Amino acid sequence: MNTLALIVRRPDHSREAFREHYEEIHAPLAMETVMEGTTRYVRHHVAAELYGAPFFDVVTAFSYRDAADAAKLMARLESAEGERIIADEHTFMDRDRNTFFLVEELPVLGTRDRSAGLSALAMVKAPPEADRQAFLRTYEAESIPALLDASRSPVWCLQNRALEMGGPPPAFDAVTRLHAAADGDLAAWAAGLGAQGAEVVVFSVTEHETVTPWD
Repeated sequence: MNTLALIVRRPDHSREAFREHYEEIHAPLAMETVMEGTTRYVRHHVAAELYGAPFFDVVTAFSYRDAADAAKLMARLESAEGERIIADEHTFMDRDRNTFFLVEELPVLGTRDRSAGLSALAMVKAPPEADRQAFLRTYEAESIPALLDASRSPVWCLQNRALEMGGPPPAFDAVTRLHAAADGDLAAWAAGLGAQGAEVVVFSVTEHETVTPWD
């Protein structure tokens, strides 16, 4: 089970200060208090905006052994065990603007290589009038190969397809993660989708992963 969280910094924090607090204080505290059952915990901090302006400052990826472990984590957050982590969130996050959604991971290319020159995320929402499933099929069949062509020497690509679970719609329908040697013309790729009515943001990231003991 996989979840993405789009997390927003408080307006009195710069992105640098937000990232420093997240990595040096918040992530270790989360591991200490509530993260049991999490099998992957990766933060993708916005580094440079390549197309569009993301409303968030980090995309955090959580993977769990199963839905039961995810539910237990949420229960810990709402109990006394979660008080310290929630209190810390208030110190540097604009919590009311944070959003979460489930995703299905679809490998596209290669294996992760954080030594590559570029780590980037492309986040896309279907045009309002489009059939979401038809849009995703076309995006995965045509737009992702074009995304790879718009980067230089891509080595890894992972598509995250957002899942609708009956609540508010996901903030984005597709979150495509990419490692490549460099940007080719990702802005032009994004502009092409934007011209079709899709909402698109593309940005480079710094990636930070905490190794978890639960598998």
